[in-house]
Amino acid sequence: MHCLTVIYPRPDDEAHFKKYYKETHIPLAKQLPGLKSCHYSYPAAVGPADNVPFCIFQAFFDSPQAMGAAMQSDMGQKVAADVPNYSPKGATIFHFAPEQ
Repeated sequence: MHCLTVIYPRPDDEAHFKKYYKETHIPLAKQLPGLKSCHYSYPAAVGPADNVPFCIFQAFFDSPQAMGAAMQSDMGQKVAADVPNYSPKGATIFHFAPEQ
């Protein structure tokens, strides 16, 4: 299993982010080829708000190759191009194989 994790900073318009993310971006992301599962959450702040991610998304694929193919696909390019529509500050993306 291979995990793609996306961490979003706090947006200026939290309500817009949440509405757009749930209604538009997540349905796009769920169409990524080879996607096994995905989830997102809004972490509870335990310190200064500027040090806590606003939203974290995780997507799971069978392998790094499957994840790479998904992100290079037409749908993957649409998903990536959609990010500025709700997160003008961008996102931090990393991927890894979870320990078992």
